[in-house]
Amino acid sequence: MQVRRNTPGSISCSEALNWLFDYLDEELHGSRREEFEKHLEECRHCFSRFEFERLLKSRLRKLKVESNLSRLRERMEALLEQF
Repeated sequence: MQVRRNTPGSISCSEALNWLFDYLDEELHGSRREEFEKHLEECRHCFSRFEFERLLKSRLRKLKVESNLSRLRERMEALLEQF
């Protein structure tokens, strides 16, 4: 993964990925939300990761996964490390 700043004042890929789940959970507000969205418009890598996480979250919600969450989380983290 590359860590860069696209333009002066924009966030890095590391910052964007740190904010990803807050954004997906609609907990990222104000200027941080705007910076995150701008970064996604400019960075294909982060946008791809965002799309992956968004689709995964949507599918899990549809499945209503409620049991064995710790095992599921471990498997998801292992898959993400390979991504």
